[in-house]
Amino acid sequence: MMRRDHYTILCVEDNPINMALMHHIFKKYPQILLLKADSAEQAFELVEEEKPDLILMDIQLPGMDGYEALNYLKSKKDTRHIPIMAVSSYAMDSDIARGLKAGFAEYITKPIDLKIFLGRVRELILETEAAVSLEE
Repeated sequence: MMRRDHYTILCVEDNPINMALMHHIFKKYPQILLLKADSAEQAFELVEEEKPDLILMDIQLPGMDGYEALNYLKSKKDTRHIPIMAVSSYAMDSDIARGLKAGFAEYITKPIDLKIFLGRVRELILETEAAVSLEE
């Protein structure tokens, strides 16, 4: 399998400070295009237009929350294959278990551990790439 030279990640986060942190993290990686949405509804438009390789989803969003957004994206044929990682301040073991049971590919708590976070981002992108190449 040949790796692509760039990947698109959509970050769905309504807190400007947390969004700035994501921008700061990913600006070091020129092969990653970071798209930003501050609501689930805005994310749906970007997903349709840009077809991201990975979605980073806050749980607590204005309007539709992260769980509702997850369910919506997983119900659509064109988006159900995109891994969605919860990035949330809800950090109790029960929150993590609920998120994974709901269908998030990963559940990372804030404040994020950068090494773990980037490792899982990499793994999820590569898993998606492998799955897509198997389908073709």
